[in-house]
Amino acid sequence: MGEPKVTVVIPVYNVATYIEKCATSLFEQTLDSLEILFVDDCSPDHSVEIIKKTLKKYPERNSLTRIIRMPSNSGQAAVRRQGIIEATGQYIIHCDGDDWVDSDLYEIMYNKAVKDNADVVGCGFIYENQKGFEVYEKELPNIDGKSLLRSWYKSTYHMSTCNKLVRRSIYTKYGILPWAELNMWEDNGLLTRVFYYAKTIVYVNDCYYHYNRCNMKAMTSGYGIKQVEQMISIAEHLTDFFESKPDAKDFDKTVKAFRFLARINLVTDSFANLRRYNNTFKGSETIIHELDLNAFSAKGRFRFRMVKYHLGWLFVLMFKIKKILYR
Repeated sequence: MGEPKVTVVIPVYNVATYIEKCATSLFEQTLDSLEILFVDDCSPDHSVEIIKKTLKKYPERNSLTRIIRMPSNSGQAAVRRQGIIEATGQYIIHCDGDDWVDSDLYEIMYNKAVKDNADVVGCGFIYENQKGFEVYEKELPNIDGKSLLRSWYKSTYHMSTCNKLVRRSIYTKYGILPWAELNMWEDNGLLTRVFYYAKTIVYVNDCYYHYNRCNMKAMTSGYGIKQVEQMISIAEHLTDFFESKPDAKDFDKTVKAFRFLARINLVTDSFANLRRYNNTFKGSETIIHELDLNAFSAKGRFRFRMVKYHLGWLFVLMFKIKKILYR
């Protein structure tokens, strides 16, 4: 049969409520040569049984669908890492087990990749919320990865692995894998390195990845200090990555942006963590006046403005009062 056109990697952990819709959207893809890898992170629910039951309705997908079980619960970075290692497709993309995709998404993205000989193809998101949906698109002209990274701090590009089709040889040639045990911001760490080596990044319109914002158990629905420390570790790794390159100076401002964006998450309801903020990645605050506001959520923008005008202490105080009032 030769190598599949695309491999899609799906982490599976506690997604029994959503996985049937996700799996169905993958099995009904119009792309014929599609390798589908479900990576079971020792899920304690019946997600895997649902996948197997759903697959029986699509026997034509049997030969290129696998369920890979991790030896122990290892976290998202390890699961994505294993998926990339196991993948055999010309291109790789990721899909979270509580999300779903348009039925022609991967065919459209693959055809665009072939047409433009692209290393990376991006698409838009539809954020599925409790009250409806919101379309997110940021179209890119054909661009090389280094150009994108050089200006990323002032024109941020969404760093999700779920809407980026990546040529598998980028991963294999340069040994790019998620950093072990760093599950928060693992996509930032992975795609930044991919972009550095990508010669051509393109974009497709009018086809979407559906991002489920209703799953309150998802990591991105909330996080604590351990997750912030992982962001800081990712920023440290990216600093080391760029410093090892001969053109490191070209990316100084983007590195500062990553360092500041990790650091600012220390500003919450703790004056102790505010002190940590003041002592972490000193000098990265010089990027504040050039930083793209789209790097922040709506809530994050308020905190950013408070920090920008040296009112971090007031933000912490307000956060503390809010927690007391809403106990």
